Parts: sequence; C-alpha cells; structure tokens
Amino acid sequence: MIRALSLLLLLASPALAQPRAGDYPNRPVRVVVALAPGGNADINARLVSAALSQALGQQFIVENRPSGGGVVAMETVGRAAPDGYTLLVGALGSHALNVGLYRNLPVHPLTGLDHITISSESAMVVAVHPSTGWRNLADMRAALLARPNHYTFGSSGNGTTGHISAALLLSQMGVTAQHVPYRGSAASFADLSAGRIQFQSDTISFMEQHIRAGTVTGLVIGTPTRSPMTPDVPTAHEAGVPGFQATTWTPWSSAIGTPPVILEFLQQQIAAQLAAGPVRERILALGNTIPDNMTPTRTRAFIAAEIEKWVPIVRATGATVD
Repeated sequence: MIRALSLLLLLASPALAQPRAGDYPNRPVRVVVALAPGGNADINARLVSAALSQALGQQFIVENRPSGGGVVAMETVGRAAPDGYTLLVGALGSHALNVGLYRNLPVHPLTGLDHITISSESAMVVAVHPSTGWRNLADMRAALLARPNHYTFGSSGNGTTGHISAALLLSQMGVTAQHVPYRGSAASFADLSAGRIQFQSDTISFMEQHIRAGTVTGLVIGTPTRSPMTPDVPTAHEAGVPGFQATTWTPWSSAIGTPPVILEFLQQQIAAQLAAGPVRERILALGNTIPDNMTPTRTRAFIAAEIEKWVPIVRATGATVD
C-alpha cells in the first residue's frame, strides 16, 4: 500500500511530469526572426542568441523570415514541435497589429504561441522634413487642418508599426494625411529626406541619427519620458497629444504547449544576458529600454493588452492585408 502510494506521488511530481531544464538544450536551437535583417528585432535576436550559444554550449541559429509581415515566421514556429528548439523573435506588428490586419491568421499570437519574455522596448518617433516649417505638433496640426489629405507620410509598409502609429497620431490630432507605403524604413526615409513626403513615424533607433544630423526634425516621441538619445524631442504629453503612446517591442515566443520549465529556463537565461555586459549595452545604445522581470506569464498578459489596444486602431485605418 505504502509502496503503491509512493509510486503515485512520484508519477504526479511536477519534476517528472515535465522535461527537466537540465536536459535542455542538447542540440542546436533555431531562432526565427519575423523581420528583415538589420532592424531592432534582428539585432536583439542576434545579440541574445550569440550570448546564449556561449552560455549554454549549444548554437542558437538565427534565421530571418520577414514575409507576410511576420506571418510566415509565426506559422513556421507555431507549427513546430513544442519543445523549445524553434523560437520566434517578433515585434508589435507580428504579435499585435496582424490580429487586426488579417481576417484569418494561420497562427494567432495568443492561441498558437507560448511566450518567453520581451528583450527590449523601443519608442516610436515622428519626424518631419525641415521644408515643412513645422517646429512642433501644433504647427503640423494647423497645416493638416488647413489642407486635409494634402500632405503625405511614409512607412515601411501597409499595416506596419510606422503606418499604424502615425495613424494613431493623426487620429489624436483630428486630422488626415495620405499614407505612402514603402518596402522598408530606409526606402521611406529616402523620400522623406528629399522632401517628397512630409513625415514618417519610426523607431528611435532608426530616426535618432537623422534627427541629430538635422536631416529631419523630431516632433514627438511615443513614451511618457524623453529619451537621452533625442533630448530635444518632446513627449506626447508635452506636445499636447497625451494619447499618443507608441512603442514597439521584441517578444520571444515558441509553439503552444512548450513545457513551462523550458519557457522559464529560457526567460531566466535571456534575463541574465540582459542584466549586464555587452548585450545590455548594445541594446540600450540603440535607444531601447529593457523591461524588468518579463516572465512568461507577464509577457502573455502584456501581449494580450497590446492586442486589445492596437487592433481597434488598425481597424479604424481600414488597413488590411488579406
């Protein structure tokens, strides 16, 4: 009787019901990035993956799959074995905006993925060409009110973070402008710097160097406090549109059903790399902040809240992909 009871207790033990983190990883890990090389998410993925490879003795191999606004990457990871050997690194677009852009997502970020952590958060900055003469958002609003849909703004593509964050700002100001989608931030900025479009919303890591050079004028940053990288760019509250709060972020995810012990192990390992040293320094140097204690549970709750915030904004723009 006692022997049988002991056996039942052992079978019910959480340590035996789930794979031990000590067995993981025992082979290379695939890290699928939902965005193109060179951007904030890609840099995050490569810095953290290199550090994890060194710390854990197994290769974390980065692969970029940006097609479909990150949908291809989401599907790749969502349909992989839920064993922690295929990870996803995404952004606001892949994990929240796409819910509003697609009628039928093959993998939903809440029902098709488990979440590990968020390695960075980056403010969106709205910048204008100096030829506009707009020194602040009040100037911009007055011009857009006087000539509805006359002025143009660019983004890295239809439904991207740049597009939707600019649409949020326009809504907050009660004005309209024409959206011009490009294939990437650099292509959009080429026309902005030439004065062919009037403004663009993009990450601080992308915009900072151009603002410092005077190529464009930063009018507002989508965070409650100013950034030391762009100290002259006012916050939304300072600029008179407190509802403009816009950041993108870098989530790490895996297929739904990944054992919690692996999710927690990965979160702890990534947090250790972000706590100090060259990985942290490089990510902060890009204008990011690093959220504290983003456990799997807190990460899932954060993503759910972002979906709730952004999907109505996406749908109000009328932007769709499928």
